[in-house]
This record gives sequence, structure tokens and C-alpha cells, in this order.
Amino acid sequence: MVKLKTDLSALSEREEEALLKILTDPVRWGEVFLSNRDGSARHFWDHQKKDLRCKSKNIIHQDGRDVGKSVCIVTDMLHYAFTTKGGSGLVAAPHQGHLDTLIDEFEFQVGENPDLTTAIAINKSGHSAITRKPYFKAQFISGTVIHFRPGGDYGKAFRSLHVDRVWIDEAAWLPEQAWRAVRQCLNAGGRFRLYSNPNGLRDTTYYRLTKEKKRWKIFHWPSSFNPNWTEDREQELLDFYGGRDTPGFQHEVLGEHGRPSYGAFNHEQFKLCQKVYDGYRAVSISGEELSDCDSEDEIRDRLDLLMCLASEDGLFWIGADTGYTNDPSEVTVWKENEIGTMRLIFRLHAEHVPYPALADIIALIDRYYDPRGIGIDNGGNGLSVAQDLKSLDKFRGQDFESKVRGFDFGGATVIGYDDDTKPVRKRTKEYMTSLINRALAKRKAIFPIDDIDIENEFTTHTYTLQNGRVVYSKGNDHIVDSTRCAFLRREVEKLDGLDPHYEEVYVAPMATNAIF
Repeated sequence: MVKLKTDLSALSEREEEALLKILTDPVRWGEVFLSNRDGSARHFWDHQKKDLRCKSKNIIHQDGRDVGKSVCIVTDMLHYAFTTKGGSGLVAAPHQGHLDTLIDEFEFQVGENPDLTTAIAINKSGHSAITRKPYFKAQFISGTVIHFRPGGDYGKAFRSLHVDRVWIDEAAWLPEQAWRAVRQCLNAGGRFRLYSNPNGLRDTTYYRLTKEKKRWKIFHWPSSFNPNWTEDREQELLDFYGGRDTPGFQHEVLGEHGRPSYGAFNHEQFKLCQKVYDGYRAVSISGEELSDCDSEDEIRDRLDLLMCLASEDGLFWIGADTGYTNDPSEVTVWKENEIGTMRLIFRLHAEHVPYPALADIIALIDRYYDPRGIGIDNGGNGLSVAQDLKSLDKFRGQDFESKVRGFDFGGATVIGYDDDTKPVRKRTKEYMTSLINRALAKRKAIFPIDDIDIENEFTTHTYTLQNGRVVYSKGNDHIVDSTRCAFLRREVEKLDGLDPHYEEVYVAPMATNAIF
């Protein structure tokens, strides 16, 4: 292991040349100083080596998922800080949640290698010069300082900085005002390295820069560049996104701009609906935490312990997006006040939890909050969950027959009746989304400002137009879909009384060629 504090005067000419080759090459440096999570030495894929060794002043990526972008960002940043005297850098991303992944990798590498640990400067208190509030910052004994800051909507966190290097992750999602702020951070002669999956949006700085081939070095890494790529993995993603020509597959797998996309929700309106308030809780449950339970009673007791709920008075609505066992599920609980404002008070994130346990989860939440209604996405395991809640003996007495509604996102919802008492229908998923947008515009949907996962989903959810139909992005939308279910469940309570001839809102299946 090469030591930073090696006495160079004691090295032979050959040893000095070998050390110089390591320090001047980010790939060799990374292979010496960095490691994988399993303790093995870090090795880079061929496409990562080309990125790390690229000397271009301006670099921009247009990539699929799982191609090693985060590894490149942290490697290049650490190499720069380790080998540059008195430098300065900014690691940026649209939101804190994006930054947390990079900070985690940074802290792992610094803690894993003694050479990197001692490369961090010591402050006057005798502690490592790493600052966490209000923003993460690290100072090295080389004199180089690295800042980690989220852009937010306006880039306010960037405005006080002047740096020589900028690394931006998820650059496609950085708002335009934040772009203007971050550009002013970079000193004359400084270097940009931008990484992202495309999102299909055309009116963005990121999209424009991917077209400026004279001034920017453009890397295009589809997901198939990952050496672990297989035909089975490709088919799995084709099935998930719905085909090779779908926006999700084009953006997330092929790394292509694809069809033009648009934001499903207004960012500024969403940000204005984020508040600081007491009483909100977010809980995560994994299937592993239930694996040692031998009976249904043990599962319910374990779930009750993990969620640690307390009864509360008020008017509540529940939304649930229950994926298949290998997919994440989200359950959200909303409290409506006297003027119709919906405030999120509880969110459950579940992974690898089978659908019978998801039914138990919703039943337990129902016992504490006694909601007026529960909306469930009929996709994935949702239909089975709804059927269990309505039919199994163990749930009798909780009024699920009237409370629970399953929604077919590819269906149509009756929203009223014309003068001839003929039903007026709208596509269910579009109508759900319009309900949320209406609440955002009127400031009648309140979200906790410190739940980064919610912000990430609502600000990156997009749609495209295909043959006159709205096609929403897939994958990072489970909280959004849970919210859709809660808001539509609340709305159908009103719609049920529109016409005495209809006992409940009719959700009809769409034609088989509908795209959602």
C-alpha cells in the first residue's frame, strides 16, 4: 500500500517513478487506494477507465442505470482531493437524497483505507475536518476542500461557492435556476463533469449540453455496458417497462433521450407544499424481519411492533401501492382537516413482503386510524390484497367491504353525468394525477419537508404523449401511486352521491391497446 506520507527522499528512482504513475493516473490510484464493499480491491470496467482518464474540460454523460456512474464521481473526486494542493470542488445533485448515496460511498472509502483517513485534515478541536451541517464538507491535508450540496429549485446552496471542479449527479433533473447558480460557482479554467440518465425533457440545460459536441465530451453508456448484463436481465426490463420503444426503457436502460417528456407535477407548487410539522413518521419493513415468524399471529405482532402506531382522532384516508413480492410497496396515511387540506402523517415502505402480510399491514393501520376509505392499486399484488381484506374471516368487523376500493390504473373513472344522465368518464391514472395537481396548486396537499424519498419521486415523475395518450414514467413512482390511490379514494366518496342510480363510482376496463 502506498502511503501519502512516504519520505520521497528515501525512494529509489524506480520507486519514485512507480509512485508518480499511481498518483497521476486516477485509475491506478483508485485500484491502489479504493476497495469494494466486500473488502476486495477496486477494479474498474473499461468504460469507467475511459471516463476517469479523460482530460476534457467539460464532460457530460447520457447513460442507462447500473453502469457505475457513482463510482466514477467518487473516485475522480477523491483522487483530485488526494493529489491536488489547495484545490476546491463541489459535488452537486438536485436533491439531498441523490447526494446521500455519494456521501455514503465517500465515507466508506475514507473509513476503509488508513491512507485516506489520514488524508483528511484535523481541525482545532482535534477531530477530522468533516462538517455535516448545514451541508456536508470535507477538508484534506492537501488543503483541498470538497463541498456536497443539493441544488433544490433555485440553487441557493451554490451561490456562496467558488470552486475549480464541479461534479453533478442526476444532472438531467437539476432545475434551470439551479443551473444558473452552479455555473457561477465554477472558477475560470475550472472543469465540469456531469452524470445522468436522460429523462426526455427537451427544454433543459442538460439536454442542450448533450447536443454541444464541440465544447463537451459526451459519454453514452447504455445499461448493457455493465459486464454482468445478460439476456435475461434485458428481457426482465423489457417486460417491466413495456417494450424497447417505451420512454422508461429508452431513458433508464438505453440512455437515450427518447420521446419528449414533461413533468407530471409542478416542482415549484410541490416545494411550496413541503412543510415542517410534528407527527409525521416514515417506517421501513423488510421481508427478512418477518422470516422467523411461525404463524399469522406472530406476523401481526411483529408488524405491530415494527410500525409502533398510536391511535389518533380525525378524518383519514389511506393509499396503497402493493407491488409483487420482489417489488417495493408503499402505504400512505393522510389526515384531512376541516377545510379539506390533506396532510401526510404516516408512510410505510415495505420490501420483499408477501401480499398476505401486506393485507395484515393495512388491517393494522386501519385499526389505529379507522380511515373513511382505503384505495389500493389493483396492479401487482393489489387485487389479491383487496380481496383478502374484503373476504377473509380474520378481517371481519373492520368494514373493508365498503372502505376498500381497488383501482385499475388502466381503466376509466366516472366523474359525473351529462344532462341525459349518461356517465362522463376520464382515464383513471390521468384523473388521479389531476386531483393531486389541483391540491398542489391550492396548497391543500401537505408533505413533510424532511422526507427526501417523497421529493425525489414527485420531482422526477414524468409523462410522454403517445398516439394522443398520456404515458407516465415507471419505476420510481411507488409513493406517487400510493398518493394517487388515497386522493382518488377520497374523491369517489363524493362522486358516489352524484346520481341515485349508481351506488358507487364505476371503474371500467380500458381497451386492450391502452398504454399506461
